[in-house]
Amino acid sequence: MGNKLKDLYEEHNIDKLRPGARSDALGDVYEKFVKLIFSDQELVYKFNMGTVPSSTEEKVMYDVCRDFGILFIESVNFPNVPKTDVGGEPKTDLCILINGNTLVKATIKQSRAREVTISEFDVASIVEGIGIKDPMTISLMEKHQRDASAKNFAPEEKEYLTNGMQIYKRDLVRWAISGAVDDSEDLRVANYSINFRVDSNTNRFVNFVTHSIESLVDKIVKFKRGFNTGLSWTYATGTKGKKIQFKGPTFTH
Repeated sequence: MGNKLKDLYEEHNIDKLRPGARSDALGDVYEKFVKLIFSDQELVYKFNMGTVPSSTEEKVMYDVCRDFGILFIESVNFPNVPKTDVGGEPKTDLCILINGNTLVKATIKQSRAREVTISEFDVASIVEGIGIKDPMTISLMEKHQRDASAKNFAPEEKEYLTNGMQIYKRDLVRWAISGAVDDSEDLRVANYSINFRVDSNTNRFVNFVTHSIESLVDKIVKFKRGFNTGLSWTYATGTKGKKIQFKGPTFTH
């Protein structure tokens, strides 16, 4: 673990926190880590000189720049990302403006598990967000929300909801990850994903993987979970019966 991460772990007292608080703090750690990487003039200089990346910091910078077609960094800024219209957290955790014209709107996750929480919404918001029209599909989603699972679904109800979600599953996954069903200039709508894997015992960095939102959607929708949407449908304790929580698989490549 490099000095940047080591200092951030110490700053946030990661080793002294209880599991729930630790997970939240690690989220802050890795958001700050990415910002520190793109604020580091030495790393920028190495990138511009074409130095072969060796450290994690260099690899993060190089992967992001490669994916956005950036060959030379002249300037880096971090535009402020506003809250959502209802005051919630946007999908973009960190906005990086490179060379004044390339916006990297990154959703940054850290996880020790095979799945990571992506979003949590009530059915009304989901229906509006991705434009679901079929009344029966909506009714079954509401039933899932009330029961916090599909435990009370008859086989034909599971089949109906599975079939009903197929035309919406790409939009559902994209909306859950990025905050919109298509590309948007809105700073709150993410266009990139950086996921850091941490060790389940030590909570230390293991590796990271980057994806465009489109490539991440392509990978997730291949999974059969969650009525064949690729996302697991579950709930958070505090909003059980009121919202559906979506979890998605983590990837190592």
